[in-house]
Amino acid sequence: MNRANYSTTKNGQDITSGNLLRKILVGVNLFLKSSPGKYFSSAFIVSVSSLLLFYLHMHVGYQAISLLFLFIISLMPLMNFGPGPIFLAAVMSAFIWNFFFIPPSFTLRIGKVEDVLMFVMYFIIASVSGLLITRIRTQQLLINQREKRTAALYNLAKELSSSKSLDDIVQCSIQQLKNIFGAETVFVFFESDKKLQAEAHPYSTFQIDQGEWNIAQWVFVNTEKAGRFTNTMPITPAIYYPLKTKTLSLGVIGLVLPDSASLANESVSLLDTFLAQISIAIERDYLKESAKNNLIISESQKLYKTLFDSISHELKTPVTTIIGAVSSLKDEKIIKNQSVLSRLIDETNIAADRLQRLVENLLDITRLESGNITPKKEWHSISDLINSALLRLKQESSGHEINFYVNEEVELIRFDFSLIEQALINIVHNSIEYTPPGSRIEIFAKKFTDNVMISVSDNGPGFPKDTIKNLFQKFYRVPGTKAGGTGLGLSIASGFIEAHGGSITAQNKSAGGAEFIILLPIK
Repeated sequence: MNRANYSTTKNGQDITSGNLLRKILVGVNLFLKSSPGKYFSSAFIVSVSSLLLFYLHMHVGYQAISLLFLFIISLMPLMNFGPGPIFLAAVMSAFIWNFFFIPPSFTLRIGKVEDVLMFVMYFIIASVSGLLITRIRTQQLLINQREKRTAALYNLAKELSSSKSLDDIVQCSIQQLKNIFGAETVFVFFESDKKLQAEAHPYSTFQIDQGEWNIAQWVFVNTEKAGRFTNTMPITPAIYYPLKTKTLSLGVIGLVLPDSASLANESVSLLDTFLAQISIAIERDYLKESAKNNLIISESQKLYKTLFDSISHELKTPVTTIIGAVSSLKDEKIIKNQSVLSRLIDETNIAADRLQRLVENLLDITRLESGNITPKKEWHSISDLINSALLRLKQESSGHEINFYVNEEVELIRFDFSLIEQALINIVHNSIEYTPPGSRIEIFAKKFTDNVMISVSDNGPGFPKDTIKNLFQKFYRVPGTKAGGTGLGLSIASGFIEAHGGSITAQNKSAGGAEFIILLPIK
């Protein structure tokens, strides 16, 4: 029991001794932290001040000299002198004041007791006041550093939050790292879970060779920093950090700091915070792009299914009609019956036209999606355009009344005849398909400022209000309408018209029915 108590006491003494030694070492380090030049400057200031005060001593008492010495020492912290030089100044000034000014002069002996007390108090006050002012100044510098750090982090966070792409994030990060650390920066992002991309990001301000890339690859795989200021491959001029979050390893960032720079604890902490913010911003952009890609894939699958279903339905009807007509033509009785034969030929023509329209729509939407639409504009007549479109729709429009009128102001305009003709055919075909037989369709063209306005209207049921905004989307069909069609006609018409710098809109007429309005520039 006693042995246990002895052991505890001994350990406690060891701990106390260790703490005391640690405090002494911290104090010694604090005093030795100042450069030799600061100690020399401190001694020089005290020496020059002593010469000036020696001549002033003829006019003022030695007590006033001590106050002037105190004033000089209190100013030294403002000139960036550390505790060591200030303590040296206090010791030197106390010695000089005693030797040259306190009677009897030119001796260290002090004649009066009150002068002894004054000397002791002077030394204490000079030392303590100088050190306290130094401490206050140091705290002020720390506060300023914290403010600068907070401002730097705020600026970085503000810039990163407004970044809309990975390029913006990289550009912003490089600029902020340059402003705060004076660093040249390289970004290398991941290609797979265990491999970096072969090339650095093009916005990087320095490039890496194969050896540097190998270091970056090691950092990426091991998620630890390496290079300058580290114990891993310190001979390289750059220091490499992993760009990582809690869930993702995104790549590596390399920094080349100025030759005079060193990473103090405060700088390391600030840099770590910078890199954490940058990594979070990159992760956010990566997740956003991943979500966008997933949405595109999902939409593509949805469009594929819609297109497949639509094309299957559109192909099935005319192909069935053609097969049935061909089979019927094998019957000699039908061949001899001219009325039946004529009807079969008409049905076959309609089915063939339907197949041709489907193929043309698919080819047109492919051209639009690939961006290969370049209108070959020439001067054409609007009347010729409308006549040509209606001629191609003659057979399927036989059950409708179609009228058109072109204002006299409308003469020749420049457009690609085949593209605008196909757009007009698709629009009129839509009106034919979604209005009952006997409905009236009117086409009207007039000059409208620097454009020609072509209106296609009908007296059918019109559009449900909530569907108008979707009419020109690919594969869109108004809910509740009859089955059939690919939903591509109006989308193709819109694409061809917009390729000319024009526009197309749809609306319901106040008197009932639907209306499409096309605007085409005259030139």
